[in-house]
Amino acid sequence: MAWYDDPSKTEFVGTYANEKQLVWDADAASKRGWTIQPAPEGEDELVIGAPKSKITVTFVRREDWLVNRKLEIATTMRDSAAHAADEKEARHVKAADELARAEEIFAARVEAVATASDALREQSEKDVLSALKDVIARRRDALRAKDEAIKEMDAAVSVGASEFARSMAMLTREREVEAARLEAELSLLASQEQVTKAARDWRDSGDKRLAAEEQLAKRVADFELKDAALLEKIHVRDNLLAAMAPVAR
Repeated sequence: MAWYDDPSKTEFVGTYANEKQLVWDADAASKRGWTIQPAPEGEDELVIGAPKSKITVTFVRREDWLVNRKLEIATTMRDSAAHAADEKEARHVKAADELARAEEIFAARVEAVATASDALREQSEKDVLSALKDVIARRRDALRAKDEAIKEMDAAVSVGASEFARSMAMLTREREVEAARLEAELSLLASQEQVTKAARDWRDSGDKRLAAEEQLAKRVADFELKDAALLEKIHVRDNLLAAMAPVAR
């Protein structure tokens, strides 16, 4: 990179073998904000001597270029920070939308479990547990996206993108609410896991009861069948005994 292309330089001392080289450099440098510093009073502006003599001049950045450069850097930094904040805010909006949908599903599952039949009780409780876990996962994602958005907005505000100050303050307030909601949902999760397990145990117990009732019904039917057979055989025997009784004279 040529010295006049270096944005960090503000002064450069050049030594040239001839005026042609100086003119070429001075022309290129002038297009990039450089100007030749006037020689001190009493000295020649450009000392051009014999063919082997050297020409030494000092180049300095123009004040207007320095001001514009600082403005350009500040603008670039602000635009870059604003772009990063916009991206993080978009991710937060997406995460918030996904959380809202998960909350709607959870609310519907809670409503359904209240009217579920005994046959669907266990599955309904499982559905509530699954929906609650999804809400918790989505809320964690939303909180993480919110934290990242707040961080980028803070960086944008610090370099002059003041339009993000209000959004950052709002997200910061919302974060406190979201964090408290997550804590409540984690407590509910533990309770729902216990309810789901109890529903499973209840279903298992019911299945065993039905199996026992079916077995009992089979045994009762078998007993009644054998009881009927016994009575029939007793009746036949009694008839035979009656036939064998002595005839009265």
